[in-house]
Amino acid sequence: MLAGRVSIVRPGTGGAEETVLGRGHVTAIWTEDTGLSTRISRGVAHYTGQAELADAIQEGLAARKAGDEPTATARLGRAVALATASGNDGTARLLERVVEVVDAPSGTVRLRKAVADVDEMTLDTRSTRTVRVRGE
Repeated sequence: MLAGRVSIVRPGTGGAEETVLGRGHVTAIWTEDTGLSTRISRGVAHYTGQAELADAIQEGLAARKAGDEPTATARLGRAVALATASGNDGTARLLERVVEVVDAPSGTVRLRKAVADVDEMTLDTRSTRTVRVRGE
């Protein structure tokens, strides 16, 4: 069933007409199969993971700043595990400036005692960017 039509349009400048860059259809397929209807697409799962990664970094840095080392360690450890699993190597490298990674896949980390303000600020500001799914 056609659920919608989508167009990507660039506005015209100086009185020129807008330019349609692309068009597509959004289709819906109805099913009674709960296995099919509850499956999450790989792309959606990836970006949901990116949002969780950003949240974990933000919460970890806030806890670190507040002196809550257990929460900071847990949240930044989760961020390391998410960055590693998603192939977000840039964020993983930034995290390594704030934590000592013991085991990346499990998210086992230790907070670094001395962290340069610029490293913490860089991690904070870049944690909201997403990266492409591997293989796409």
